[in-house]
Amino acid sequence: MTFEPPAVPPSYTPPQSTPQSPVPPAPSYQQQPPSYAQQQQPGYAPQQPSYAQQQQQQPHPGYPQQPGQNARPPRPKNTLGLVSAILGASGFALGFIFTFIQLGMYATDSSGAYGLLSGTQSVLDALLGLGAIALGVLGYLKGGPSKLLAIVGTTLGVALLLGVLNGLIFTIALPLIY
Repeated sequence: MTFEPPAVPPSYTPPQSTPQSPVPPAPSYQQQPPSYAQQQQPGYAPQQPSYAQQQQQQPHPGYPQQPGQNARPPRPKNTLGLVSAILGASGFALGFIFTFIQLGMYATDSSGAYGLLSGTQSVLDALLGLGAIALGVLGYLKGGPSKLLAIVGTTLGVALLLGVLNGLIFTIALPLIY
């Protein structure tokens, strides 16, 4: 079984010019001899690109280009800003977890462990807040187009430190009042 290319209809030949309207002859171009892949069956004209092939080569105005065609390079990522936002958000997530643990301990009259757990939460919040602020400031100073996560991380870190400071002031001021 041998492969034969599909039959190609004869190419369109324009009508011959009449003596009333002389048309100058078309310029002749030298053609390279076709390679093995381009050889045609005897008696057939060379193939023209199909309409679909022409349309794939020409971009359409108003439509997005196909992936890989003049694609923009990816935007640089601000990894420090992302880690800063994650640290700041994880401080608040740990706050919710510690709240439910402390409620369970309060319900079982384990007041001694309640103070230890509250102190642990404050130390973790302070560490996460400091880390979020440091990485957020570095991510913001690094520059680039994506500074939003660095700003969010820094803001969350400041909020965590303010919460720790609030708890510390409450702890110090409570015995002075009673």
